[in-house]
Amino acid sequence: MKRVQDWLLRFRWQKLLLVWGVFLLIAAVLFAERSGVQYTHTRFRLSYLPQEQAISKAQALQEQPATCLLLCDTRQSGVDNARELFTQLLQDMKVAADVVDLAEVSVNDLPAPENYQTAVVLMPNVEPLGEELLRLMNWVEDGGGLLFGMSPSNDRYFTVVSAKLGVLSTSGEYKQAESIVPAEGFMLGGGQRYELSDPFDSSLAVALREDTEVYAATGDEKVPLIWGRRQGRGRIVVDNIGIYDKVMRGFYAASYSLLQDAVAYPVINSAVFYLDDFPSPVPGGDGTYIRRDYGLSISDFYSQVWWPDLTQLAERYGIHYTGVMIENYEDDTLSAPERQTDTEQFRYFGGLLLRQGGEIGYHGYNHQPLCLPDTDYGDAYAYNQWPNADAITAAMDELIAFQKAVLPYAVGSVYVPPSNILSAAGREILGTRVPGIRTIASTYFEDGSGLPYVQEFDVAPDGIVEQPRIVSGGMVGDSYMRLAAVSELNMHYVSTHFMHPDDLLDEDRGAAEGWEVYKGGLVDYLNWLEKAAPHLRKQTGTECSGAVERFAALTVTTTGTNDAWELTLGNFHDEAWLLFRANDGVPGTVTGGQLTLLTGNLYLLKAEQPTVQILRQEG
Repeated sequence: MKRVQDWLLRFRWQKLLLVWGVFLLIAAVLFAERSGVQYTHTRFRLSYLPQEQAISKAQALQEQPATCLLLCDTRQSGVDNARELFTQLLQDMKVAADVVDLAEVSVNDLPAPENYQTAVVLMPNVEPLGEELLRLMNWVEDGGGLLFGMSPSNDRYFTVVSAKLGVLSTSGEYKQAESIVPAEGFMLGGGQRYELSDPFDSSLAVALREDTEVYAATGDEKVPLIWGRRQGRGRIVVDNIGIYDKVMRGFYAASYSLLQDAVAYPVINSAVFYLDDFPSPVPGGDGTYIRRDYGLSISDFYSQVWWPDLTQLAERYGIHYTGVMIENYEDDTLSAPERQTDTEQFRYFGGLLLRQGGEIGYHGYNHQPLCLPDTDYGDAYAYNQWPNADAITAAMDELIAFQKAVLPYAVGSVYVPPSNILSAAGREILGTRVPGIRTIASTYFEDGSGLPYVQEFDVAPDGIVEQPRIVSGGMVGDSYMRLAAVSELNMHYVSTHFMHPDDLLDEDRGAAEGWEVYKGGLVDYLNWLEKAAPHLRKQTGTECSGAVERFAALTVTTTGTNDAWELTLGNFHDEAWLLFRANDGVPGTVTGGQLTLLTGNLYLLKAEQPTVQILRQEG
């Protein structure tokens, strides 16, 4: 050792050694960054349940006694849509319900409301109920919770009970529900105006009694859309919205949660941010606006502007992105899959994504949806079909093997269909022949074409987790998407968002406005989300799927005394999340969980044990 030290002291170029050392260090760091080796296995804070323990919402409710009576009359206009909405809504809230249709059952054969805790009436004209309507009103007096879920018609039977519904008078005229403004403290995101798509004259113009509380109204004429009041020992709530689209579920769920002294229902508690087509080869497209704004090539824009900006947003808002990989952009669905040879983009961006705490899933071997020749894209898309199931399986096997080769530490399990298109045959192949796929993240809403794979948050019979994406892009201030976002915060306490790197190459997706405007819209949404739901967990796709599994399996029974509420949770695993509304009393000490005030009398409950006790505060 001393000889080496003496030699270094005599070496005339010793100062150069320091310079060389610095250059070698820089080179090593750059090499590590470009090759993506400085990351470890993805560490999920919440992962999948054992497959034998993951059950669907329907399975979870099978053994639950019905506590809600849903009365409808499908002979009346709009009732089919309202019934579909409420049936799904009650299932998601884990409320077992008996559904009785007066189009099929005589009014004399209706179940007694005394056998239930709550009842939902879905018929604008309540005349078919006859004297049963008065029986329902007496049941409310004795402690029942009654929800009129459809805008009422001004018929003679409505006139008889209107005072008990909180109505002082009505002109009989219907007003346009152009927007909805939930009262501050009633819902997450309350106190703000949300625009309704394609509004029409759907809401009965009413004047309400002083002892009636308005929970939501239109933004322009202040027409009451949701109101409620105490009636004896029970509660009555009226939904006067008149729109029964999927996008409105959260408003109806919030209405239902007003019916009892305390209402608790399972939620997911997750916010996920997907990057479609990422990592992938540098996409083709028109880089005109990127050159206009930055003077950069498409590739340099992604590495020098787009990704650094996304990294800053991730650090600011606690996001862990989920990228979904495309191996190539070739349209060939007939030839055997060929391995992508240019892997630099995949290793570089994939490594950075994993180092950021993110996750990488699958988008496709190429960007062709998993559809066989029986799928007709019409004029909507120029995609090619796959010739048979073997071709689809081979393409998925190649994609999974390619990811493992270029990013050996990635743990992929989430599949996102290109353009959210996935045929029934393709869906079956994923569930039976591609065991690496544990989650499908497609879309929550129809688009009118019939092509998208539309999902509910659930566990499918083949064990795959269904995790739909709700909003997209940088313009989430758009009226429909913001409405969808606030609705789902109150329905499932969830936000699933996706965007594409190549949005900035397509004028229809905001290219002309430029990245700064697009990014500004995204920041606006993130600020809104943080304010509306500050306790929402930021998760990756797999973590959200773990949360969906726990949500789907969970059941809840709430009982109350003068001193406390007790929640008994079925199919409880390691944790559970619920929204808890205290309509009568203020929660105090909690045993078996943690309670966080969200707004008004609405709380977020983290259950840590299968039995949770919430004491009522004195006074």
